[in-house]
This record gives sequence, structure tokens and C-alpha cells, in this order.
Amino acid sequence: MVKKDFAVIGLGTFGRQLCKELSDIGANVLALDIDEERVNEVAAFIPQAFCCDCSKEEVLKKLDLGTVDHVIIAIGKNFDAAILITVLLKELGVQKLTVRAEDEYAKKILLRLGADETVNTQELAVSNLCEKLLDDSVKAFYQIGKDYGVATLSFSGKEPSASLAEMNLRTKYALNVLLIKRGGEIISPTAKEHFEPGDSVVVFGKKSAIKKMGKEIS
Repeated sequence: MVKKDFAVIGLGTFGRQLCKELSDIGANVLALDIDEERVNEVAAFIPQAFCCDCSKEEVLKKLDLGTVDHVIIAIGKNFDAAILITVLLKELGVQKLTVRAEDEYAKKILLRLGADETVNTQELAVSNLCEKLLDDSVKAFYQIGKDYGVATLSFSGKEPSASLAEMNLRTKYALNVLLIKRGGEIISPTAKEHFEPGDSVVVFGKKSAIKKMGKEIS
């Protein structure tokens, strides 16, 4: 998997944990906050941690966030700041933007303003979010124990795949295909089933195996 560059804006509890886990996994992380004390805490484990006001356009331009693979606005309490930074970052051409939104009202506003995704910290554990951020083929990930998880993968083939029996995923990856989501239909797959273009495939297995399969079918 290609190493990704992330910027995390807002270093409260959620932002700090996100920085640490992304760094532990091996990503490059730029940590940003207006509070110097928070920045100093994160600087203990993130080399690139800076105290700055990201609600100012000139600051964002100097940070050159347009070159970062993925920016996460992890600000919790200051919704006005999250809105402003979202608008500024989209105007600057940020490649992918995920913004923290703690309710449906905030989520709808942020998506309308250009956020690519929102995350509700009460619903999604940071470790699960990290797996999703680091691999674009993973649409959702739920960690089970240290090494295993249930993930939703996207099948991006233009033609139907071979049958599950022919693909032999259980032997090849030690993965179990639990469900296939096809439009509004939920399919419990048999050995004769195959993937159709646009399918979401729910699998269970080791994280390393999930990543390998995601790379193959994405």
C-alpha cells in the first residue's frame, strides 16, 4: 500500500488519537491546532506539529495542503471554524476532505459545502477510521480484536467477476465473504455467486488479507 500524507486540523482528544494511530500505522501526518499546549502534546510523537490559525486563508496557503492526500478537520466544539475551514480548503483544491460532524444537521451542511465525507466520533472508533482512511478500497471497517475485522470493499470491475468458487478467496486470502450489497438488494452469496460492477462486498478476515483483496478488486 502506498504511504499516504494526512493533515489533521484540531488536536482535541479525537484529533490527537487520530494523529497517533495514523502515525503508528506508518502514514505521514501534519498536525495543526490554534492551541499551543495541544500542539506541544502532539509534537511528542508527531514531528510535524504546528500552532496556527487554520481559519485564515493565508495560513492554509502557506501550509500547501493541496499537496496532501487527505485532510481531516477534527474540530469538535467550534462548528463555525469547521465550516470556514471546509470552504477555504475546497477553494484551495484539497484532494480529499473529511470533516467531523456530531449530528445530522452538521453533516448535511458540511457535505453541501464540499466535504467529501463526514465522521461522527460517537459512532466510529478512531482505529476503524484509520483503516478506512489508509485504503480507498475500504468503504467501512470494524475492528474485531487486534488483527481481524469486518470490512466493506468496493468491486470496481467493468465486467462481472468469476464465481466465488473460481476466485477461491477463502484459500487465497483466508477471507469469508459474508454479504454482497447490490443496489438495494442484500445477497447471501453461494459458491456460484459472482461480483457485479458497483457491488459492495462485506468480508471477514485478517486486516492484512482484507487490504490485499481490496487492492485486487478495486
